[in-house]
Amino acid sequence: TVTQERGAVYGHPLDDFRRANALTLVAAECPHPEVRHALQMICVKIARLIQTPSHTDSIIDIAGYARTCVMILDEEERNEES
Repeated sequence: TVTQERGAVYGHPLDDFRRANALTLVAAECPHPEVRHALQMICVKIARLIQTPSHTDSIIDIAGYARTCVMILDEEERNEES
């Protein structure tokens, strides 16, 4: 049921995963491991939006992952100052 529901929104996993993998290969160049992870999650959401650009939940998720990048960098800066 889950794969059928997701497939109806994001397309076949083969296509979705190929897109996400291609995007994450570029994100893998980020030297910051935690930011890199957030970027890779954003790539997954972008891959899904390629199939279904009107799926606002993925857009909201991207905004959330971008926010976590800011939170990570802010926390590191606070730790460096103390």
